[in-house]
Amino acid sequence: MLQHPVSEEYLKHIGDITVSFSILEETLKFFVGGLIHDWPVTQIITAQLPFRNIRTLLVSLYIERHGKDDDFKTLRKYIIKCGKIEEKRNQIIHSIWLAGDDITTVGRMKATAGEKHGWQVQYTNETAQAFQEFANEIKSWLSRNCRDGPQDVVEPGSIPMR
Repeated sequence: MLQHPVSEEYLKHIGDITVSFSILEETLKFFVGGLIHDWPVTQIITAQLPFRNIRTLLVSLYIERHGKDDDFKTLRKYIIKCGKIEEKRNQIIHSIWLAGDDITTVGRMKATAGEKHGWQVQYTNETAQAFQEFANEIKSWLSRNCRDGPQDVVEPGSIPMR
């Protein structure tokens, strides 16, 4: 059987990040549904959308329903934070994981190729604590900012997000 080059502890934290991010993604879809007012249609629209496009859809629907009111600034901060979480999550999910430089770390390798810089390989060492902190950051942020459901974006003046 295949043996991972990273320990069970790292796999546990990567799983926690993955599940926590999926909750964030479903929360955004829930907010979209609150603006569309039709859950099956919301599921049809969002089912194949990447996270970035769900964020764009949410902002576009909010502006269409409420304009750029006082709550829009709060929603915009929320969406920016979601983008930062997605970026960090993508770095973790779309990397190659190797043994680290020492017993306390794992190695993250990411190869990219593009017009601007050509082929590049990045290698960093990551700790289990950093993974755990990121998973906790997602969960804590969701707990603080998404406690009331889709009415937060349906009713003007009710967005509790910080």
